[in-house]
Amino acid sequence: MKLIKRSYYCLGILLLLFIICLSSFRFIWSGIFDNHLQADIESGELNLQSWQFSDRETLVLDGEWDFYPSMFLIDGEEKSDVSPETIILPNGWNRLLNSSTGYGTYRLKIRVSPDPDKEYSLYVPSIRSSSEIYVNGRRLSTSGEVATTQEQYVAKNLPQSVFFTSDEDGLIDIVIHVANYKNLRNWDSGIIRAIRFGTRQAVTNEVQFSIYIQITMIVLLLLHSIYTLILYFIRDRNKQLLYFSLLTFLFTIIFLLTSKDKLLHQLIYIDSDWTMRLLFTLCLITGYVFLQCTDHRKPRIWNKLFPYYRWSVFVLAFLPLIISTAQVIFILPAYLLIGSIPFIIALLAVARTYHQSAEQNLFLVLSFVASIHHVIWANLWRARGMYLPYYPFDLLIALICFVTVWFKQYADMHKETKMLAINLERINQEKDQFLANTAHEFRNPLNSILLLSKAVLEREKATLSVQSINEIHTILDVGRRMNLLLTDLLEAKQLQHGKLKLDKQVIALEPIVIGVIDLLQFSSNVKELQIINQISKEFPAVYADENRVTQILFNLVKNAIQYTDQGLIVISASVEKEIAEIHVTNTGHRISPEMKERLFLPYQQGDFSELGGGFGLGLSIAKQLVELHGGTIRVTSEEQNKTTFTFTLALASAHPDIKLPNEKPSVSYEIGKPEQVESPSLNNNQLPAILVVDDNLTSLSTLQAILSPDKYKVVFVSNADQALKKLKQEEWDIVISDVMMPKVSGYQLTRKIRERYSLTDLPILLLTSGNLDVEACFTAGANDYVTNPVEPSELKARLDSLITLKRVAQQQIQLETSWLQAQIQPHFLFNTLNSIKALSEFNIEEMRKMLDQLGIFLRSKFQFHQMKTLIPLEEELNTVRSYLYIEQVRFQDLLEVKWELEEHDEIVVPFLSIQPLVENAVLHGIRQREGKGTVTIRLVKDLIHSKATITVEDDGVGIEETRLANLLKGPFESQSGVGLLNVEQRLIQCYGKGLTIISLPGQGTSVSFEIDLSKNE
Repeated sequence: MKLIKRSYYCLGILLLLFIICLSSFRFIWSGIFDNHLQADIESGELNLQSWQFSDRETLVLDGEWDFYPSMFLIDGEEKSDVSPETIILPNGWNRLLNSSTGYGTYRLKIRVSPDPDKEYSLYVPSIRSSSEIYVNGRRLSTSGEVATTQEQYVAKNLPQSVFFTSDEDGLIDIVIHVANYKNLRNWDSGIIRAIRFGTRQAVTNEVQFSIYIQITMIVLLLLHSIYTLILYFIRDRNKQLLYFSLLTFLFTIIFLLTSKDKLLHQLIYIDSDWTMRLLFTLCLITGYVFLQCTDHRKPRIWNKLFPYYRWSVFVLAFLPLIISTAQVIFILPAYLLIGSIPFIIALLAVARTYHQSAEQNLFLVLSFVASIHHVIWANLWRARGMYLPYYPFDLLIALICFVTVWFKQYADMHKETKMLAINLERINQEKDQFLANTAHEFRNPLNSILLLSKAVLEREKATLSVQSINEIHTILDVGRRMNLLLTDLLEAKQLQHGKLKLDKQVIALEPIVIGVIDLLQFSSNVKELQIINQISKEFPAVYADENRVTQILFNLVKNAIQYTDQGLIVISASVEKEIAEIHVTNTGHRISPEMKERLFLPYQQGDFSELGGGFGLGLSIAKQLVELHGGTIRVTSEEQNKTTFTFTLALASAHPDIKLPNEKPSVSYEIGKPEQVESPSLNNNQLPAILVVDDNLTSLSTLQAILSPDKYKVVFVSNADQALKKLKQEEWDIVISDVMMPKVSGYQLTRKIRERYSLTDLPILLLTSGNLDVEACFTAGANDYVTNPVEPSELKARLDSLITLKRVAQQQIQLETSWLQAQIQPHFLFNTLNSIKALSEFNIEEMRKMLDQLGIFLRSKFQFHQMKTLIPLEEELNTVRSYLYIEQVRFQDLLEVKWELEEHDEIVVPFLSIQPLVENAVLHGIRQREGKGTVTIRLVKDLIHSKATITVEDDGVGIEETRLANLLKGPFESQSGVGLLNVEQRLIQCYGKGLTIISLPGQGTSVSFEIDLSKNE
C-alpha cells in the first residue's frame, strides 16, 4: 500500500513539473510573439503621427470605434444629420441593436505622417457574417454581400487582408459595412475579433507565420493518420491502430474547420450553418473514436452501457445533417452531455491502466494532460482577446506521447517476438542436431547390420536354405529403407545450412529413371503397381547433378508408391523453351487444396499419412534440390484421383559452352608413343599399413570384415590419443578416422596429424554419417571422406587410390633424388681430369680449352633452380657442345657429331632436355659397340602447325624390344633410366607429350620430342 501511495506521489510531482514545462513554453511563445501594441483609440480616432512603424510590430485596433446602426456609409463620408454611436471593439453590436441580426457601419480615422510610398495593411480575422472594407472611400475587400434586407444578403465570413496608403494629409479613413441576418441564439454579431494594423510587411509576416504553423500541424496529423493506417493493414489488424488513424484524420478536419485563419474555408467555403452541423457531427464521432483508442470496456457497468452510448452517438451525429441549425442548437445540452462522456471514461481508463502498469502507461497520462492543457490555454487566450500565431506544441506533445505508447508496445512486442524467434531458432537447431546425432548413432549399427548381413549372405550362400536367404534379403531391404530415412534427415540439415554443392554434368534422364524403377521395383510389386517409363533414349540431355536428380526422382516415385494402392505410376518428360519438364503421375489419392499449401514443407505428410510412414521429408528435399538446380516443382491433383508432380531442369543445349554427349571428341594417335606410367602396385614390398580410429566397436567390427588381412595390415584403436601414440611408434600408409568421437573429434585428430605429416606423407580418410561439413573436412587436412553406410568396393577403391598417391609421391621424391645424383658422374669427371692431365704435358692450349668446356658443362649441370623453367635452345645446345667436345677429345676419331639445325634463335626448351639424350646416345649407344660411331642432333620446324621436332640419333647397339617397352616406366634400374624418365615427365608437364623412341638392335636408336612454338610467344 505504501508503494502505491509513493507511486502516485511521484506521479503527482511528475505531472506538476510537466504542466509547469508546458505553461512555460506558452509564456515563452507569448513573450516572443505578443508584439502587438495596444492602440489608444478614442471617439473613433487614432493619432499615430509620432509613432515609428516597424516591420516587426503591429497594432491591435481595440477601442472606441464609431458605429452607425442600421446605416451604410457608402461613400465613406460622415452624414451631418446622424450622430454615430460609440462601440468598443472587439465586442459585437448586440447591445446597440438589441439583436444579433441587422446591419451597420464601423468607422475609424487614423492619422499618420504623410508618406505616399509607405504601404499599410489591415487584417480582419472574423466578421459575422458579411462585410465590405473601405479605406479613404475606396472599396478594398468584400466577404459575402451586405444588404439592408435579408433577401439581398449573402453570408460569408472569411479573414480579409487589405493594403493601402494614406492620403496626402496622412489620413487613413477606415469604413467597414457589416450585415448579419442569422440568429444563432443571440451570438454576438459584427466585428468579434481584434483587427490588426501595421505596415504591409509586418502584417503579412505575422499572418503567414501563423498559417505555416497550422499547415505544418495539419501535415503532421495526416502523416500519423497514414502510417498508423499502413501499420493496421500490414501488421496484426489491431483495431486500435485503425481508430487512432481515424482519430487523427477527424481531428485534422475539425482543425481545418475551426482554425483561426479558416484554412479549409479559403479553399472550399462552407457557410456557418453547415460548418456548425459538421462540427457537431465530427465532434461526436471524434469523441467516440477517441474512446475506442483506449481500453475503456474493462468496467462491467460501462461495458453494459456502452452499446446504448454508441447508438446515442450515431443518432446524434446523424441528426445535424437532417434538421435545422436552430433545432441543433436547441438540443445542444444533449450534445454536450454525450460529448463529455468519452473524456470522462477515457480519463478513468487511463487512470486504471496506469494503476495496472505505471511504466507502460505513463506516456498515456502525459498525453491526456497535454490535451487538457491545450484546451484550457486556448480558451484563456481567446477570452482575453489575445492574438498570437498558432501555438502547436501542446497538441504535438500530446500526439507524440500518445504515439510513444504505441511505439513502446510495438517495441516490447518486437522484443518479445525476437526473443521468441531466437528461442525457436535455438530449439530448431537443437532439434536438427538431435536428429542428426540420432541419425548418426542409428546409422553406424545399421551400417554394420547391412554389411554383416551381406557378408554372411555371400559367405554362406551355398549352405543356407532358400527361406534363410529370403529372410536375409528382407533384412537388407528393411535396412536400406531405414537408411533412406536417415539419409533424408541428414540431407535436410545439409540443405538447411546451404552446405550441399552440386556437381553439374551433361546427363541423360532415361538411364536414371530405369535405375530408380529398379530400386523401387520390390515396393511396387508388393502393392501390385505398374511403373511405366515414357522417357525415351532420344530425350535431350539435361545439365544437372546426376546423383541429385536420382534422389529427386527416387523421392517422387517413392511418394507416389506410398500413396497409391493400385494402378499406374507414369514417368514422362517434355520440353518447353530450353527447359525439360519431368512428370511423375500416379492414380493414388487426391490431394486437398489445403494440403497443397504445405505439401513441400519439412515434416509434413499427406492427408492419408496413415498409409505411409517416414518423417515427411522426401518432398521437401526434392523441392530444395530442384530449386538448387534453378528449377521449379509443382503438383496438380484432379478429381479422378490423378496426381502429377512436375519439376523442371535446364537442357544441356541451353548452355552453348558445354559439350553434349553426342559430340565425339577428336583423338590423335601417335605411333611409337609409350604407354602411361602405371601406378605402383600396393603389394610391391609389403601390405599397406592402415590405422583405423573409431569409438564404435560395431563400426570397427564392420571395417574388420571389409578389410581382408591378406590384403591389408589393419590396426584398430578407439580414440585419438591411442592413434597419436601409434603414429609415433610405427609408419602407416593411411589413417581412417570417424568424424564424431568423444573428447577429440575426427577433425581435431586430423589437424594434430597435419602438424607432423603432409597430405602425401600420410593420407587421411574420414568416415561420416552424412552430415559432414565438406569445407571443414578439407580445411582440417583430410584427403577424402566416405559416407556411411559404405560400400566395401567404394571404401577399398578410395583406400587404394590414397595409398597409391602416397607411394607415387614417395617414388617421385626418390626419382628426383636419383636424377640429381645422376648429374654428378664420378667416372666422367675422373676421365675428363685424366684427359686434362695428359694434355698438360704436350698441349697446354688444348688443355685450357678443355677446362673451359668442362666449366661450361658443370655450370649448366648444377643450375637446379632452372629445372621447371624454359631456357633458350642455344643455351641448352652450348651444354651439349661442351659435353661432346670433352668426349671427342677423349675418343678422338671414334666419335663423330653431326648438326642438322634450322634457325632457332627464339626457340625455348626445358632445362637439360637434350643433353641427357645425347649423353645416353654416347654412353649406351656408341660406346657399347666397337669402331666409330655417329651422333646426330637434328632440329626441324613445322611453322604451319607451330611446332618443332628435336631428334637425337645414334648408330649404336640399339635397344632390345622387351627393354624398350619398359624403358620409360618405373621403377628405374640405371642412371640412364633416371635421365630419360625425368626428361619424359618434364616434357609431358610442359607440352602434354613425352619422348618418342625408335630403336632396332644393332642399327641404333632415335629419340625425339616435339616443341610447342606457341610457348615462345
